[in-house]
Amino acid sequence: MYVVDNMLNLFSLSMAFTLIGLNVYLTTKVLNITDLTCDASVSLGGCAYGVLVLSGINPLIAFILAACLGILAGFMTSSFVSHINVDPVLSSIITLTALQTFIIKLSHLGKIGLAKKEESPLSVLSALDNSLLVGVIVVFICFIFYKMLRSEYGLAMRVYGGGRIISESLGINSNQMLWIGLGAGNALSAVAGALMVQISGSFCATIGNGSLVFGLAAVIIGEKILAPVSIRGAIVGCFLGSLAYKVMLELATFGGTETFGSEYNNITTAVVLIFLMALIQDSKRKTTLENI
Repeated sequence: MYVVDNMLNLFSLSMAFTLIGLNVYLTTKVLNITDLTCDASVSLGGCAYGVLVLSGINPLIAFILAACLGILAGFMTSSFVSHINVDPVLSSIITLTALQTFIIKLSHLGKIGLAKKEESPLSVLSALDNSLLVGVIVVFICFIFYKMLRSEYGLAMRVYGGGRIISESLGINSNQMLWIGLGAGNALSAVAGALMVQISGSFCATIGNGSLVFGLAAVIIGEKILAPVSIRGAIVGCFLGSLAYKVMLELATFGGTETFGSEYNNITTAVVLIFLMALIQDSKRKTTLENI
């Protein structure tokens, strides 16, 4: 039973991290912008969700409020870029630094709330129930994400990513594309943080550390596995990349669930990334030679 629960939690976390991969895909591939706010959005959404649930708020409302906080984080970065003309990377660093104060405060409030309760309301669901809940939420969000990028608005975003001058010559409001894109992307990361808290049953200020690296790895590995040429393929690739990366991390740590906070976590992550990329490149090379 312990092994089954671990496998279900692994699948649930992979689904949650798929949303972070979609955030990275939206900002880097569609908008062509480097946004580092991801780590802060994950921590902000996770800590906010935890505090709200501990306060007696309905979990569904807590998910929505966590997403709204992620949107505000994206808007904060967008405001620096569009109104002060600060570089997107520097803007996201400013946002990330400013949000750390609120994240730490939320984490402290969570510790106080947990100390007052005999049993945490965050861990009342079984591993199977958590998997079903996360699966339904992630599939629904992926469907909305797919519909958004397939719409005329999504096409305008892709035109904006191709060049601001071109988009403005076509009558596209560049600032609006930036605000909506970064807001939606960071909302995805905030919901991912909330799902991580729901799965693990606990949270801290550092829950989002390394999320951007994980999201980038999911996108890159997914592209190597599927070589997607459509939005649907990119979404599936994000999930497969996230699952492959998470499985390899678990195997590298001998099935341990405490990947965050391990003193060897960083070097393990680097080794897993190198191994995965080498394995994928080798399989691609063999496929090419067989087709010659």
